[in-house]
Amino acid sequence: MSEQQGTFAKGDWIVHARYGIGQIEGQEKKVLDGKKQDFLKVKAFNCMYWLPLARLDAERIRPVTSEYRLQRALKLMAQPPADLPKDHHQRDKAVAEVFKDTSLYAMARMIRDLHARQSEARLNFIEDDALKKLKDQFLDEWSVVKNIARKTLEEKLSKILAASLQKKRQARK
Repeated sequence: MSEQQGTFAKGDWIVHARYGIGQIEGQEKKVLDGKKQDFLKVKAFNCMYWLPLARLDAERIRPVTSEYRLQRALKLMAQPPADLPKDHHQRDKAVAEVFKDTSLYAMARMIRDLHARQSEARLNFIEDDALKKLKDQFLDEWSVVKNIARKTLEEKLSKILAASLQKKRQARK
C-alpha cells in the first residue's frame, strides 16, 4: 500500500474482515447495477473477490501487518488467557465483534481465549467455527509476513497456545 496516497496497488497483500488475507491482482471494470465501476481484483487463499474502488473506505480492509505488530500479537497470545463470559450470547457477541474489524490484536486475544475455553469446556458451533477461521486468517497472514510455510507456523502457534494455557494453570495454583 502506498502510505502517502492511502491506496492499494497490484501485488499488495491486504486483510479483509470477511475473506481474510489476499493479494491484489489488479483493477477491473465490472458492471454493477447497470453502471461500469472500477474494482480491485483480490486473490485470497480460497477464493477470488472484487472490492469497489469507490467504496474502499467502507470495506473492512487493511494492509498486511508489519513484523513488529505480528511479534506483539504473538506476545499477546503467549500471555495467560482471559476468561470469556459465561453466557453464550455474550461470548457469541464478543466473537462477532472481532470479525467486524480487522485488528490483529483482537484476533490474537480471541484465538488465545477461545483455545483456552476449548481446553476447559466444549465450544458451541459459533465459537468453534470462529476459532478455526481466526486461526486460518492469523496463520495465513503470519505466513505471508514471515515467508514461512504455514505447517511450520501451525506447530509454533500450538506451542504458544499451550504455553499460554500452562501460565493460566500456574496462576490458579
